[in-house]
Amino acid sequence: MPPAVRLLAAATALALAAAAVVALPARQRVTGEPTAYCTDLRLLFGTDEDMRAAADRLRGDPSVREVREQRTKADNHRMLTGASDPEGTALTPASLRVVEAFGVDPADLADRLRHEHRVNLTDACLDADDVDG
Repeated sequence: MPPAVRLLAAATALALAAAAVVALPARQRVTGEPTAYCTDLRLLFGTDEDMRAAADRLRGDPSVREVREQRTKADNHRMLTGASDPEGTALTPASLRVVEAFGVDPADLADRLRHEHRVNLTDACLDADDVDG
């Protein structure tokens, strides 16, 4: 096959792939303005079952865009220590990450969730001038 034909075939394939990515069906698009993931809102649980039940409830909460990174007690223990000993797992919480819906203040959501759960909220985009201390 001549080089010009191979080049044309490769360019056509690349153009088709780019068009497929750009033309995602509407059901896969997320409404709202894209924002950086500045906040990390994690909920901690004493049992894996409590974590799974909370994840199911939070998926129906209009303040929550998505529930991510569900980790069992054993998953977290293995990730933190590199070990899989059952004794250490008893002291390690299960966890999940909550991503707030567009327009929802993550600090307000964290305060609301603190009424039911142990919550860790960190903000990587917070200016150093905004931090007390």
